[in-house]
Amino acid sequence: MTVTYIEQPPFAPWLGFCEALFACDTVALYDNVPYTDGGYQNRNRIKTSDGVRWLTVPVSRAPGQLIRDTPVAPGFDPDRMLRTIRLAYARTPHVEEMLHVLRPVFGAGHTWLVDLNLVLLTQLAAALGAPARLRLTSELAVDADDKTRRLASICAATGADVLWAGSGTRTYLDTTALAEQGVRVQWNEYAARHPVYKQAWGRQGFVPNLSVIDTVCALGWAGTAALLRTSLDGYLQQHAPNEATV
Repeated sequence: MTVTYIEQPPFAPWLGFCEALFACDTVALYDNVPYTDGGYQNRNRIKTSDGVRWLTVPVSRAPGQLIRDTPVAPGFDPDRMLRTIRLAYARTPHVEEMLHVLRPVFGAGHTWLVDLNLVLLTQLAAALGAPARLRLTSELAVDADDKTRRLASICAATGADVLWAGSGTRTYLDTTALAEQGVRVQWNEYAARHPVYKQAWGRQGFVPNLSVIDTVCALGWAGTAALLRTSLDGYLQQHAPNEATV
């Protein structure tokens, strides 16, 4: 059994994405689809003294532009973003651990958003000790116009027979058609079991679904990895991958 997760390449992702780095053999980054405003490809949320705010990498847009062809705008100021993170998490015990990983990635002068995200995700996975391979779908032999067949083709190209799927895709993922293509679906249901940890600015209450930046600043890389592994192990004990549903 080999497991693949497919998602458009996110910027500084939430814990649900990071869990897939442990749960799957491959995480396929869907970069040859149109870029859309308002998603998580160029932004994510952190917690500050004033509440939740977005960290946003500005991009240059053109009609019909693919994610892989989306450039980082000249206005991106990595030093300013790093200062924002440092100020937001100055009171947390592991902010320097996080900045140590972010600083060289942000400062590398990436021209393309997908390159920035790929390098950042690679470094996050390495810091967490996560085993999944990261692959760009634009570099895979995928040739199918139908959406479901395309997902099956990505799984085939990565050698997977199980698709790790977010519960939010239940409304549109055609599991029957995927099964006909030899791909079973494992629902990961992460949002419903998001772990709670000691977060910055505790008087605001716990806010789930933030960037992993928030978790690492609170727990460190080793602590975040342990949190993800413990949650995943508990989930798989109840929902073993060999019982993937269709």
